[in-house]
Amino acid sequence: MIKHRRRNYQLGGSKALTYPSDVMVGDEATVAGNRLLIIDPRGEIDENDLMEFMESYVEPTFWKWWRQKEASKRASVQGVIKPMQAGIPTAEEAQPAEIRDVSPGPPVYLVNCYRCGGQIAWRLDLGPRGGCPYCGAWLQLNV
Repeated sequence: MIKHRRRNYQLGGSKALTYPSDVMVGDEATVAGNRLLIIDPRGEIDENDLMEFMESYVEPTFWKWWRQKEASKRASVQGVIKPMQAGIPTAEEAQPAEIRDVSPGPPVYLVNCYRCGGQIAWRLDLGPRGGCPYCGAWLQLNV
């Protein structure tokens, strides 16, 4: 497996790019895709098979992964400590837990966002509609 970044260049009315020298090429290539491309530079795979594979496996899996990665990159709220940033206390610093009586709160449902796949703890007392905190998609909870 290789990876390269190539500049697109104008070739007549189309854009073109060159293959890296590591890639074995044939007389013609097979291409499938829209935003992402799958290219068989030797032309051994039929274009219909390549397109079916792209639509069935690559596109759905890639975009779900990409949205989750972008959601995790978003800036955190100022002053909030993420669990990985908090220091783990040593045995000497640890204090015994304080027992308190806590009244039960409103029901909370664990919901997955349809767009980015992020998990949301949904409080029903705030209403059945709301936005995903990761990607901003509008959601409606149906119980």
